[in-house]
Amino acid sequence: MSKVSNGVASRALTLLLTAAVGLAVGCGGGGGKTAKVAGQVTIGGKPLPADAQGTVSFAKADDIEATPAVAPIQNGRYEAANAPTGTVQVVFDIYTEGPPKVSQRTGEEYRERTSLVPAQQAAGQQVTIDGDNESLDFNL
Repeated sequence: MSKVSNGVASRALTLLLTAAVGLAVGCGGGGGKTAKVAGQVTIGGKPLPADAQGTVSFAKADDIEATPAVAPIQNGRYEAANAPTGTVQVVFDIYTEGPPKVSQRTGEEYRERTSLVPAQQAAGQQVTIDGDNESLDFNL
């Protein structure tokens, strides 16, 4: 587990916002065929901690310009209605938040995030999605 720096958190937030905008306008997977996928996410074969938050994103492995489909992970489960089909890069952002702190520099309240994604899974993993799959589980 590692502390997420402000730069990494900012990039992650930018990616999530970009993906959310894409999902809001109906994009996901670059406009090609999509599938509904759902499943469970575990780490080391164990359920996620109760206070874990996060998302899973699905992006065409061969189209870096395509907007990924992003789904929240809730209670260790996710559901993405518009995951792209074919070879897909799946990336996880799973974390816990610490107690509120106040920045000495700005006076703003913030919470440190601790990533739960194992280092060897930071870049995600590739899977092949051929169609709808309600049991596409991931063990990180």
